[in-house]
Amino acid sequence: MNESDNGPINNVLNGLNKHCYGVWLLDDKTDNNYLLFYINNRIELSGLVCRFKINDKKRNDFTLGFAKVINQEYPKDTDLIEVFNTFQNHTRTMLEKINRFTYGNEIAGKNGTLIAKGKAGIDFVPFVNKKEAFKDIFLTDNESVIEENGNKIYLMFNPRNGYTKIGRSIKPKVREKTLQGEDPETEIIALWNSPKSTETDLHNIFSEKRIRGEWFNLGISDLLEIKEKMK
Repeated sequence: MNESDNGPINNVLNGLNKHCYGVWLLDDKTDNNYLLFYINNRIELSGLVCRFKINDKKRNDFTLGFAKVINQEYPKDTDLIEVFNTFQNHTRTMLEKINRFTYGNEIAGKNGTLIAKGKAGIDFVPFVNKKEAFKDIFLTDNESVIEENGNKIYLMFNPRNGYTKIGRSIKPKVREKTLQGEDPETEIIALWNSPKSTETDLHNIFSEKRIRGEWFNLGISDLLEIKEKMK
């Protein structure tokens, strides 16, 4: 594969990058098969590959399943949503190159008929909105928590860089508005009434994922761990 690749695989083999993702269109015009692959060389060279059919109606579901397997095998180097979205981006590019019309979340669910003249097919290639996925994990009623006095522990997500802030405040909404002055899409995704010591506990648990200050690069499994702890 490296002999025909345009560089990313070779960079992993040579140790310039720790991992890479890719799509490989097979020279098989009858079955229209292609491969999604992930290669990792952080400790030793290894990887995973999965074969897909272009016209498979469950292709997006299978891609998500493959992303889950990769995240389980390489939890320190991958994030489930980022793996899925990366594969979807590669897949969409590949489909467009073979003269297929693709569309994603931008028109999904809207009424109307798609007409793609001169195209070999039409494919839906959705992406996952990370902030919305993170918000869906928590069923905490933020408004009711805010009404109570006392210290609050909050998670705030910045969609621009994908980082999550683990913080504490008596007035978290005021803190949210302050940060929204820098990035309007920053938003509180979870909120609890909890003592100040909880913030320190969470910071210690995810110290290896700290980016700077109170900002961490967390994945879905990390948020599920926080949710369980905050029960």
